[in-house]
Amino acid sequence: MIERLSDSNGIRYRLTPNRSISWPALVRVWLGLVALTSIVVAGMSLAGAWLVIPFAGLELVAVGAGLWYTARLCCRQEVITFGASRVLLEKGHEQPEQRWDWPRPGVRVLLDERPHPWLRERVCLCCNGEEVPLADFLNPRDSRQLVTLLESQGFPVRRRSREIEGVRF
Repeated sequence: MIERLSDSNGIRYRLTPNRSISWPALVRVWLGLVALTSIVVAGMSLAGAWLVIPFAGLELVAVGAGLWYTARLCCRQEVITFGASRVLLEKGHEQPEQRWDWPRPGVRVLLDERPHPWLRERVCLCCNGEEVPLADFLNPRDSRQLVTLLESQGFPVRRRSREIEGVRF
């Protein structure tokens, strides 16, 4: 998802993955699974199959860890600030964890075209020989919107074909 933010230093955009469920709702889903599993495990334990208790606990821990990991990946974001003379790219979760600051005239956009219809285009910002992938989590429609946005900011887009395992499509 691409969201424009207000900024006094220039134009700022926040790029985030599409999220279908919020963290509190995800916790409620997991607690529902805990309640349902507890009822089933209690019934089976009363029937004499007490060995299901540790396996049910392990299952709930594994499902909870998977949900947490997925939710954490969905909370990442990238913020691009287009100033008059600088371009600032910040990547992170709750705060910037990585930061690139480039002179605006040296920034180029590199677009790796889709090698297969199932794959998306890969967008990179390039400056001084450094190539930084941009918003790998965007869906194809948002990725095209990002390229249009970068072109509207005056950055030249260079397209190149991408290969998979040495096969060029």
